[in-house]
Amino acid sequence: MSVYAYALLVPTASELVLPLGMERNTELVYCSGLGAIVEPEISVEGIQATDERLLQAVLIHDRVIRELFQQTPLLPLRFGSGFTSQEKLLNHLEQHQEQYLETLTQLADKVEYTLKLTPSSLLDESDTIDARGKAYLLAKKQRYQTQQAFQAQQSDQWELLNQSILKTYTDVICETRQADVRQIHFLAQRNDSTLSTQQLSLWQVQCSHWQLALSEPLPPYHFLKNTLR
Repeated sequence: MSVYAYALLVPTASELVLPLGMERNTELVYCSGLGAIVEPEISVEGIQATDERLLQAVLIHDRVIRELFQQTPLLPLRFGSGFTSQEKLLNHLEQHQEQYLETLTQLADKVEYTLKLTPSSLLDESDTIDARGKAYLLAKKQRYQTQQAFQAQQSDQWELLNQSILKTYTDVICETRQADVRQIHFLAQRNDSTLSTQQLSLWQVQCSHWQLALSEPLPPYHFLKNTLR
């Protein structure tokens, strides 16, 4: 059995509401000004024994981190972070204390957002063209040119949005997911309430050929060094 670790944080005077973990309540352990949210007596191999258990464990891992992040800044640990004993966990925290505390300080007032862009499609009206012969071929050609222009505008809008976000935010990561779905991860101030309203509306106007969706404020999943993950 292992001591399963969810996240690291700086303990505060405010009492945290500790979430229910995979099998029991989570706990807060301390080491020289650094805290870890853990769940004792968890078998890391056991929670990965079947696909169903693995999926459930991943979802619980993420839920615990998000519930805590609503209460206090933290560093989320990767799924499956287990220690054979609490003593080994505390030794690890002591060895890396300076690095962890430095990162916590840097990210204390930051949250991560994910902006998802799904490309819109131009309605294909080829089957409704009421023409024959040369007129039909001309209509098809015009339709193709319209489609090409639409895709070019789509690409331009993506580039302009990219540049705009890079100018506004220091920490930005861009990804392309299935097909042409794009994601932009960026760090913003924790108290920035304009993102989900004015800013998102402005981005959507600028990117009329895309469907935009902005996540809720998230822990800084994508902005931690490998040694912290």
